[in-house]
Amino acid sequence: MNMSQLKRLIISIEIKALEKTIVDGEGKSHFADLIRERIDNLRREADWIHPFDKEPPVSRPAMTNLIIRNAAVEDVDLIRDVYRRSSLTNEADHDLIAANPEWLVWDEALLPFADVAVVDGRIVGFATARPVDDFLELEDLFTDPDWMRQGVASALIAVIAQRGMRIEVSANLAKAFYESAGFVVIGFADSPGGPLVRMQREVSQP
Repeated sequence: MNMSQLKRLIISIEIKALEKTIVDGEGKSHFADLIRERIDNLRREADWIHPFDKEPPVSRPAMTNLIIRNAAVEDVDLIRDVYRRSSLTNEADHDLIAANPEWLVWDEALLPFADVAVVDGRIVGFATARPVDDFLELEDLFTDPDWMRQGVASALIAVIAQRGMRIEVSANLAKAFYESAGFVVIGFADSPGGPLVRMQREVSQP
């Protein structure tokens, strides 16, 4: 899937979510009129997107410019954009996401636990690790699709590991990546999207 197709998919999912809002609500309020106007704008935007078969090559700065820092309030919109676009890179999940468009909205309540990866001022990935008892639960680990397989996720894991606590995560398609980052399988967990593998990475020894 190229970026034009991905943008069209994001727009179609947002339209479905907005249409559902109108159906579930009153349907004739001033708020509903604003939603309908937004839907019309999204449809026009989708028509303007030319379906290129191939994307132009992306010029990326050297990874030596990568900085990882604590997320700030002003990062929320950019984090949500990375979260949404990264979530849609797996085509096998598209039907499930289309049925549950709210899954594409990142939970801002996790901001205090988030770190962002930044290259030349651009957020190219983020992770959230929430303390639970004596370990850190890795709630999110997402990379901008333009920056996947460039070491961003590994760098985020390495920074989280410096906190000196065991890290646990529920994974599905990313199982191989987590194994390469030092995680081992410890069990299984249920989720609304199906069963997941539970994995952990022990505290690094000095």
